[in-house]
Amino acid sequence: MRKDAKTFFELAEKERVAVKRGHKYVNLIIADSPDTRYVSEDWIKEFLAIPGEFRVNPFEISPSGDLFYADKRNLERVDEAIAQARDGQVSKLSKEELSVLLGL
Repeated sequence: MRKDAKTFFELAEKERVAVKRGHKYVNLIIADSPDTRYVSEDWIKEFLAIPGEFRVNPFEISPSGDLFYADKRNLERVDEAIAQARDGQVSKLSKEELSVLLGL
């Protein structure tokens, strides 16, 4: 790869190039802009699993495209929790309560 980087870059313009490094892969992807976002097939499947009426573009909220933000129901819960906190309806959990809640 070090000696033939130019060859790999040129090849990536024509076909998919993945370089194995340890137990992980580096995918070479050609784009016209560094801001172009890429998602995996698994991400697409999970996104499409969200019912259409609740689906939103997560990249408008999260630069990573976290699927939590792709579901309007999650966003409504966050907004509701923020509103409750502003109204003083939320109380802070003790360390013990938090441990029990998280199963620690």
